[in-house]
Amino acid sequence: MEQVEATYELVLEGRRRQLRLKRLGDRARVELADKVLEVDVSQLSGGSFSLILEGRSHDVSVTPHAGGYQVVVDGESFQVGLVDPRREGPTASGGTRAAGPVAVSAPMPGKVVTILAAEGEEVRQGQGLVVVEAMKMQNELPSPKSGRIRTVRVAEGQAVNAGETLVLVE
Repeated sequence: MEQVEATYELVLEGRRRQLRLKRLGDRARVELADKVLEVDVSQLSGGSFSLILEGRSHDVSVTPHAGGYQVVVDGESFQVGLVDPRREGPTASGGTRAAGPVAVSAPMPGKVVTILAAEGEEVRQGQGLVVVEAMKMQNELPSPKSGRIRTVRVAEGQAVNAGETLVLVE
């Protein structure tokens, strides 16, 4: 069984936070702020999960939304953005950098499952471009702006690294 380790910069409740994740199968160790949590994770479908944390079960869904992710935990909704430290702003999938060509990058290591837009195709802001599977979760990466697909740099089934450019939108 492969162990996955990753560190993310998140914008949660308007505050920038670092999240460290170590995952081995259905177990995860999550470090967020000053908390360390051991979690059992079961993927129910797509972006729906069941988590067991401190002996309690929690229903969680994760969907791309407004340039970031909408995370719903037991019915309570949170907006979460990912920060690309190389640009000190939200990632292209976070949607704030729209002047000139914009790269849509993989938010974490994973595998390209589906390419939703072709080179030369006109797209609108928020339209899904690529689906990347990481840690048994599929993430649809949206277009950061309305425009035309300049380049698709990946193929379905291809492994990608965090921060790797997948699509350029101009």
